[in-house]
Amino acid sequence: MRFIGSKVHLLSFIEKVVRQHCGTGTLSFGDLFCGTAVVSLHFKKLGYQITANDNLAFCATFAKAVLLVNDEPTFSKLIESKEIPSLSTDKLIPTPYDLVLAYLNRLDGVPGFIYSQYSPTGTSNKPYRRKYFTDENAQKIDAIRERIADWEGRGLLDEGEKSLLIADLMRASNRVANIAGTYGYFMRDWIDPRVFKSLRLQRSTIIKSSKQHKVYQEDANNLVERVNCQILYLDPPYTWRHYGAYYHILETIARWDNPRVEGLSGLRPWEDSKSRYCYRDEAADALSELIRKAHVNHIFLSYNSEGLISHEDILNILSSRGNPIFYEKEYRRYKSNEAGSRKMHVKERIYYVKPS
Repeated sequence: MRFIGSKVHLLSFIEKVVRQHCGTGTLSFGDLFCGTAVVSLHFKKLGYQITANDNLAFCATFAKAVLLVNDEPTFSKLIESKEIPSLSTDKLIPTPYDLVLAYLNRLDGVPGFIYSQYSPTGTSNKPYRRKYFTDENAQKIDAIRERIADWEGRGLLDEGEKSLLIADLMRASNRVANIAGTYGYFMRDWIDPRVFKSLRLQRSTIIKSSKQHKVYQEDANNLVERVNCQILYLDPPYTWRHYGAYYHILETIARWDNPRVEGLSGLRPWEDSKSRYCYRDEAADALSELIRKAHVNHIFLSYNSEGLISHEDILNILSSRGNPIFYEKEYRRYKSNEAGSRKMHVKERIYYVKPS
């Protein structure tokens, strides 16, 4: 997933800092701004018990897909329903998961919501002609998502299985989307040849775990007092970009709620996902409130050197709970085609405080 602020290239740095202060024993880990859940997944692999949260449905879905599925999924109710035939796959001995993906990949496309709002032919009679997906791939997304919704409605999928399939669909959609990196706008021309490839679901890697992990979809500042964990890892938004707007199509695929959309980008209503951390005059107060409410043994804050809250303000906020220290790592920034994105290297800081 191409994702603003992704920590995929900083995982070893984060792990090193956490282990330095918390040791290597089995610990509980709260990731309250989990995004696409790469940090949660990393610490799940290390044996931690994870509580993940994000206020966006598509992020919570990614988290459920990696945290609630702790073994090879059986899709027992779906298989017992006889809706999934014994299809040929590229696996010598296909699992139920392989059979379900093969079935979904063979579905014929249908002209549904994604086609009608985000493909060139589907929007040809609308005020704005949108080119997020080819007609074929838009209809494929509609067919697969409708089938998942149908199975969910009939009780044939548990929460982990449903989230796994939707996450696989969002990743597949992202691979063929005609975008520069986010869904803020589509590309005027079909520049990337990948957009013409047929959308195809690919199986996720299943990380086994004996722990019971939890996933929430709430405002972190409201949830923090109810989180029961030893380690609190915070990675709040650090720029004015509201993720609900920048990833609105993924949010729609996750919710599948037929929203009213408008404008050139076909933006769905996103006010319910606004974050105080994306406003310069509110971000510091929001962080201060969050740190004050936290009842944990260790607090780690990951924040970019270009963020809305200054380094000095962060240290002052953390000082209210103890003696903060910080670590820095320079890395190559998220790359997009947006104006103002020319500076390619920035610093990520991880702040640590042990609450007193």
